[in-house]
Amino acid sequence: MQWEKVNGTQVMRIWQEEGKDVWPQISVLRVSNATYLKFSQDPKGFMKFVNEQKVFSKDVIVAGPWVSLSSVDQKDASPDWVLTMVHGKRSTMIVAALPQLKQEEASSKMR
Repeated sequence: MQWEKVNGTQVMRIWQEEGKDVWPQISVLRVSNATYLKFSQDPKGFMKFVNEQKVFSKDVIVAGPWVSLSSVDQKDASPDWVLTMVHGKRSTMIVAALPQLKQEEASSKMR
């Protein structure tokens, strides 16, 4: 399974490993802070993106709730984000947004 680039965003369709008839389906997106803000402020636009990019086997008809953790690094005002999306059999989607860890910086400090 690999990340696929879609309109400046990376998507991994984890549900494809189990097949389109296994529920719930899970996909993960890697997005920039600007894209995260755009999606979180426009849930219908986000749902349109998810459906147009075939992030799940069926279209999402209801998106929410959307939960997020604040950035772990208070100095980083614009972190990249990892969005984990769970898509239920009734075509509802729940989103958990987590700031992306900066592993490159952490590993260089350990040397």
